[in-house]
Amino acid sequence: MNAPPRRLLAVDLDGTLLNSAGQVSTRTRSALAAARRAGWPLLICTARPVRDTAPVVESIRPDLVAVCGNGSITYDFGRRRVVDYRPIPPAGLAATLRSLRALHPGVRLGAERGLELVLEDGFVLAEALCRDAHRVRALDRVVDDRGFGKVVVQLPGDARDYVRTVQPLLPGHLAATVSTPAFCEIGAAGATKAVAVQRIAARLGFRAPDVVAFGDMPNDLPVLAWAGTAVAVANAHPDVLAVADLVTASNDDDGVARHLETLMRVPRTAQALATRKEPKP
Repeated sequence: MNAPPRRLLAVDLDGTLLNSAGQVSTRTRSALAAARRAGWPLLICTARPVRDTAPVVESIRPDLVAVCGNGSITYDFGRRRVVDYRPIPPAGLAATLRSLRALHPGVRLGAERGLELVLEDGFVLAEALCRDAHRVRALDRVVDDRGFGKVVVQLPGDARDYVRTVQPLLPGHLAATVSTPAFCEIGAAGATKAVAVQRIAARLGFRAPDVVAFGDMPNDLPVLAWAGTAVAVANAHPDVLAVADLVTASNDDDGVARHLETLMRVPRTAQALATRKEPKP
């Protein structure tokens, strides 16, 4: 029996790899360890900033590379250094933020600036996630050449709804997406999980057909579209379920682990039949 072909695993965290308690289950940990023994690299792909990704990385394998901030920053935890940073171009950003505030007077803004969190005074975030935040009165006043990896926008209601009102206000080089109901996120249009994963895959000798991507929210759509196999967890956003090649169990039912277990024991010919689909554009 032929061993399954070698894969690169691009895996989202919240709502996908992590259960609702924010933990990596024992079964998932075992499946990731088996993938590692098979020579399948794991690449974390998350909207989280580096500092909030670190505890998960430590619980899995402390030398992982993670694509953070929806693709705006890639961090090598083994070497403890930023390997790629794609911030929003600062030119015109302050004016864009002021326009956003004029149309939505109750808006609260925050940003990731490299490894630093910058939040306006009214931005609501769990204390554990913002103890070290640099608080400011207005984000548009602290835009500088260091650039923001992403800007987070908080309005009343569910971000999955109000993201549709934010995108039309942005210039063409910026894009809005959502990874949580708590806020939507603005980033450079070319700074996505897909672009970051593609760069890393090329360095490791993988092509798009070799990549298996797992996700649950609209911010995962670019990497799911690019990867050879797009896997959605059962609890995924409807837009993600619509584009996925395969749907596995939910994040609370070890969906990622279940798919990896199946993938690693299916012989090459059977796997090709199981994942056959139309070529991606």
